[in-house]
Amino acid sequence: MDVLAPIISIVISFFSFVLVLRTWLQFCRVDPYMPISQTLMRLTNPIVIPVSKLIPTVKGINFAALLIAVALVAIQFILFGVDIPHSVLIGLLSVVKTFGQILFFTTLIRALMSWITQGNHPLDYTVAQITEPVLRWIRKILPRTGMLDFSVMVLGFGLLLINSGFYRVFGQLWALA
Repeated sequence: MDVLAPIISIVISFFSFVLVLRTWLQFCRVDPYMPISQTLMRLTNPIVIPVSKLIPTVKGINFAALLIAVALVAIQFILFGVDIPHSVLIGLLSVVKTFGQILFFTTLIRALMSWITQGNHPLDYTVAQITEPVLRWIRKILPRTGMLDFSVMVLGFGLLLINSGFYRVFGQLWALA
């Protein structure tokens, strides 16, 4: 089992990430005909569609995919000898952490691409769709500053603070997630 542990961990982490990304793209209404959306759907449909019959999508949030992601991570830690309540908590924390990572890195990509492509690349549109729901909410709170948009910086720093707060509250469980 010690030899297989890293491989199992990588496979489950990847599939969990794909499920969370699928959920976020559905919530953000990213064009389902984009290559990334098509790939995510093809990878996850065999397992998500049957569970979706029992657990519906509500307000654009695919709870079936999220439940599968939590279950996969929980099963992984149960296999590694962690008790069931802690394994489920790690699974839940893993989904939250993955959402934060998706937001952080797509926001970073969006900021870097704005310097280079200035909105003339097809990836710009997809990244904007992924980050815009959160950035729009932040822009409503921030005062208007003309041409400068500080919402990206506020989101980045906010995600870092949230990550630090979760680490303080959950400690090693957050690190494992």
